[in-house]
Formats: sequence, C-alpha cells, structure tokens
Amino acid sequence: MVLLIMEHSDLENNIESSLEEIDRSSTLGELDDIRTKILGRSGIVNSAFKVMASIPGDQKKAFGARINILKEKVEMAIREKRKELENIEIATRLANEDIDATLPACDSEIGSLHIISKMVRNIRKRYHARGFLVLDGPEVESEFHNFDALNIPAHHPARQSHDTFYIKNFAGTLLRTHTSTVQIRSLMERGVPIRMISIGKTYRSDNLDATHSPMFHQVEGLVVEREPLSVGNLKKELQRLIAACLEIDDIDEVNVRFRPSYFPFTEPSMEVDCMHEKIGHKWIELGGAGMVHPNVYKNCCLDSDGLYGFAFGFGLERVTMLRNQIHDIRSLYDTDVRWLKHY
Repeated sequence: MVLLIMEHSDLENNIESSLEEIDRSSTLGELDDIRTKILGRSGIVNSAFKVMASIPGDQKKAFGARINILKEKVEMAIREKRKELENIEIATRLANEDIDATLPACDSEIGSLHIISKMVRNIRKRYHARGFLVLDGPEVESEFHNFDALNIPAHHPARQSHDTFYIKNFAGTLLRTHTSTVQIRSLMERGVPIRMISIGKTYRSDNLDATHSPMFHQVEGLVVEREPLSVGNLKKELQRLIAACLEIDDIDEVNVRFRPSYFPFTEPSMEVDCMHEKIGHKWIELGGAGMVHPNVYKNCCLDSDGLYGFAFGFGLERVTMLRNQIHDIRSLYDTDVRWLKHY
C-alpha cells in the first residue's frame, strides 16, 4: 500500500503541474506540446500505466482507476483550453484580415496540385514507365493482412490499441497501419514473380503535433523473382525511388546507406538513410527495407524455396517536408490558401 500511495503522489503532482501549464498556454502549438508531454506515447500517463507491471496485484485495480480519473481531468482541461484559444485565434484573424466582399470575383486564378499529390503522381509515372504494377488496397483492413501475414506476432506492441485504430464492434478489423497490406494481397492474388509499389494513406494512433499525424501517406515497394536478388539490387531500387521523390534524373547522385535493424517481415532488415543536396548535406533517415522473410511467403500460401525478394517503404510526408524545408507536418493539411499558393 505504501508503494501505491507513493505512485499516486508522484503522478498527481506531475498532473497538477501539467494542469497549470495548460492554463498558462497562450497558443495552440504550446497546448499541443503539453498534450504530447502528458498523453503522448512516451508521456506522463502512458509512463504511469507502464509502472503497473511492478505494482502488486491487489493494488493494480485502484491504481489504474486513479490514472484514468487523472487522464480524464487532463483531457477535459485541454478541451476547454483549446476552445478558448481557438476563439481567440478566430477573433484575432477577423480583426486583422479584412475582406472586401464587394470586390469582383477573380477568374484568372486556377487550382493546382498539392505538393503531396505532385510527388505521388511523379512516383506513379516513373514506376509505370519501368513496368511496375502501381497498386492500392482497402484502408479498412483485417488483422491477418495487416499483422499476421507479415509475421507480426500477437504480442507485438504495434498491435495494441494505443498504436492502432481498431473498428468498434467489428472484431479483428482496423485502419491499416502501413501499405504492406497491399503487398500481401498482391502476393496472394497475383503470385510471383511480381514487381510492384503501393502508395496510399495509412493510420496510426499518434497525437497530432509538429512531427506526427494520425494519418499519413506511405510508398512501399516489393520485388519477388525466381532469379537471385541481393541487397545490392535493393539499394539500387531505393536510389531510383528517392530519385523519383526528389525529381532527380541521375540516380547515382543519390547516396544511400543501410544500418542494421529489425522488422518481423524482412530478414535481414535495415534502416535506410539518404543524403542529397535537395534534402540537406547530411544523412537523413527515410524508412526501412530488407529481404522478404520466408514466413511471409508461407503466410501467403507460397513455397519460399527458390524465391528471392526485397521490400522497402517510407512516409511521403517526411520526404516532402525535407525537400520543401517545412518544419510542421500540420501545415500540409491546413486549408490556408496562402500556404497552398506558396507551394
């Protein structure tokens, strides 16, 4: 019981301090930063839940209930403060942005593609020209296609509700967390050999802040042949993809390096870094890649003997932000016409 009282005291002190920060926040950006600190994946509340593993069984129920009460208290304070700040922001804009409604409509301006759409079209065009299939699939997926077939075990953290949007009242149904689901469907429906990429929206239970969004775009590729393929082939393909994203004609100008990593669906697995003047003269982490794990073939009802394949993928928002020196991902989805005209 002493442990429980100590944990409650520490948690309540942290929450009370955070509530004061919420009350003092003067902009929506500040409020979002505070929300991430308290309710984010590595925030105060989630850290408190992780402590439960070390709490005696007879104390866990009371401790968990107290965390939820404090969490609701914070969420309510954030909602009220957000409403207050949004009203102030609207009032300020109305006071400073006069619009003369009597002016005639301007017919000379026409719309244009969003910078994400431009990148998607350029990638599609280049890969179509090379004979790749450019595919997409459903955004509402099954756990089998999103996790099981990709060799992601039931206990993996990515399968928890704090990372994934599950569909209420539809067991085993979720918003896809990656476009790898398209690769699984393609292997099962089309078999091998296959050379394809998929570009589409994906969803993860992240709090919206300057670098995270609950919805973002991914581009992923899969090549499976009956002729030997190596990590060298994978590296060359990544150079081509990055060149397509950055609209570079000479792929040898794109510098790519690998760092060892772990993904359940590839072996070996690696993180992909890139360096080019269009995204800065330093190594930038873009995404992940690797040689297809034999279990993935097995889960797609394919005999892995004699098959060679590699897969790769990364988020388009990250590349777009690096290329255009955008520092806040929220800007990509705001409806500020001035920002859209600039890009």
